[in-house]
Amino acid sequence: MNESKNYTPTNGGKLEYSETKGGTYKRIYGLLNIPEIGGEPNKISTTCLDNTKYETEINGLQPPVKLNYEFNMEDPNVDANINVVDNLAKSKKVYYWKITKANGIVHEYSSKVDYSFKEEENDQISGFTMYHAPIEEIETTIPVGTEE
Repeated sequence: MNESKNYTPTNGGKLEYSETKGGTYKRIYGLLNIPEIGGEPNKISTTCLDNTKYETEINGLQPPVKLNYEFNMEDPNVDANINVVDNLAKSKKVYYWKITKANGIVHEYSSKVDYSFKEEENDQISGFTMYHAPIEEIETTIPVGTEE
């Protein structure tokens, strides 16, 4: 019997990192969004004088991947998500990242870390954004289900 599955795109998604590709991955909590992976390629015009009604174009290269992750701020007086991200950024090292979506799709890449704070009234920090610029192409694994 084929059961219907109810997947929500961002609920249950998680972001994890490791110092090595085959190492133990640690989750960073407080993730508010998973950014778009991929995106529309740039367009290259192929319009010439023979085109009398419409411009024409073909797909070119995709723009460079920039991933911005927004987080809720956990209490910075404990070992919270902001402490983890701050330490990763200060290390200046490349880390291996894994995004696992609720539907089982996994994206993997390596990147250094940078971040900024989101400010609210009276200089209170409510959240932060972590920035990644993947070093190589993102590897995507799509789960293969079985029909019953």
